[in-house]
Amino acid sequence: MNVTYKMSDRLVWIATVFLFSSITIFESYTWGKYILILACLFILFVDVLEGKAKYHYTIGAYHYFMCILTVYTFLSSIWGISAKDSLTKTFTYIQILICMSIVYNHFNKFDNVTPLIEVVKWSSYVISIYSIMYYGLNFVISMMTSGVRLDNSYSNINTIGMLAAFGIIIQIDDILREKKIGLETIFCVPAFMMAIATQSRKALLMMVIGILLVLISRNLSSGKLVRNIIKIIIIIVIALLVLKTLSGMEIFSGINQRMEYLVAMFTGKGEIGNSAMLRQQLIDLGIEMFKKHPILGIGIGCPHIIAGQVLNFDAYLHNNFIEVLAGGGIIGFLLYYGAYGYLIVKFYKLRKMGTKIYSLCIILLLICLFREYAMVSIYDKSTYFYFMIYFMEVDKLKQIKRRKTNVIISR
Repeated sequence: MNVTYKMSDRLVWIATVFLFSSITIFESYTWGKYILILACLFILFVDVLEGKAKYHYTIGAYHYFMCILTVYTFLSSIWGISAKDSLTKTFTYIQILICMSIVYNHFNKFDNVTPLIEVVKWSSYVISIYSIMYYGLNFVISMMTSGVRLDNSYSNINTIGMLAAFGIIIQIDDILREKKIGLETIFCVPAFMMAIATQSRKALLMMVIGILLVLISRNLSSGKLVRNIIKIIIIIVIALLVLKTLSGMEIFSGINQRMEYLVAMFTGKGEIGNSAMLRQQLIDLGIEMFKKHPILGIGIGCPHIIAGQVLNFDAYLHNNFIEVLAGGGIIGFLLYYGAYGYLIVKFYKLRKMGTKIYSLCIILLLICLFREYAMVSIYDKSTYFYFMIYFMEVDKLKQIKRRKTNVIISR
């Protein structure tokens, strides 16, 4: 690889960090999509220039998944309660497919998905620092110490908190994998501040579960069952002690109260809180929609209309499983979550081909699946960036298997 080629890759990597960060930073701006288009055009221009006016592209399972989802969303405009909403989502998916395909084609030439994982990590840091600058450092600190949530000024506060959690998880995995602490670790501080300041239960649970899984995965030894069990027990005990200590700190008071609301919602004991109560009402309403239209649903992107009519709260259903069932029915549910099923099965079958980033990809995939209980992600552009990483990792594992098979045959 020559110097010019290295420089072009660095430029594209920076552009991709900008692109992924822009999804969150410019979420509430109608012109935000043009920022994404410009970033994609830049990546495309660099690749065409590098290919001497020729553009080489790859089509894989990720593209088939996106095409199927797009076509089904378009078809749902026929039977859906609002053709406009389903068509809007269709055009959004087309834009996502084109945009992510350009990114996919560039990064697919590398041996692993580490550059894309690094994009997520640094985007997490960029958004955390931007958020602190946007709200003001003193204001963020006051929100942390008072246990009061930041508001959704420029983007959804839960999205900011969850991305901050992703950055911390990836950084800790970097430390354990490379066995050294780099200077970039300092950026975990603003990421942690934003994860706490958002008072997001999802972000905190993702961060705790993700770090715990990383610690376990990076400390397991092949073929040593008893030792691994002892290690897992020790890690879990230490994690529980740390959580107990942290929960007593003032900066966690807001999250503690929100967690109590969540527990009360499941147990039926204690104060539920207005947010948790509304969330449950939206879920119950979505289940009713699904019961009335179980096969095809009421149209992708349409459940918010019923929520506005019945609950006087025009919003998505705060639960992706229910949102997909209500909007797309059983068929839509199988098409969307079939991607998760495909990835999990492939990761398991190709586990012996594992790359150095293999375990982290599985952890992030499981966390993404876990968070869908408490958020609607099917319409989120960043969701398909994560999917792109997981599908690409599966492709890399397949390539490793083919190379090993060819070596065995040649012998």
